[in-house]
Amino acid sequence: GPEFTAWPEFHNGAAAGLALAARTAGELTRAWIVFNRPREPSHAHAGFLMALGLTGHLRALTPTDLYRYLVQEHDATTLGVLVGTAAARRGTMDPDASKMCFLHLPTRHPAAFPEVE
Repeated sequence: GPEFTAWPEFHNGAAAGLALAARTAGELTRAWIVFNRPREPSHAHAGFLMALGLTGHLRALTPTDLYRYLVQEHDATTLGVLVGTAAARRGTMDPDASKMCFLHLPTRHPAAFPEVE
């Protein structure tokens, strides 16, 4: 079924993103990333987003761009955006990235924190 191919598709997307980032040498702009967003979320695009974060290209996206990915409620896309953003912003103490991770990673919530919908 579809679950059987989900993670291989994620990894193929990540490999494609890493290869593209290596060939473009910093030419992946916000406009390019936003324009190439698919209509429907997919595991392949989620892996691609994670790869863009690992190579620093997700820094080009605005908090609103990232929010548009997160509201899709597609688990793999959420994972790709969160891990990618964390990697792209590592060491920066970026408050937007920190808030985004806090809101979307329940393990970071204190015990008395209300459930966020």
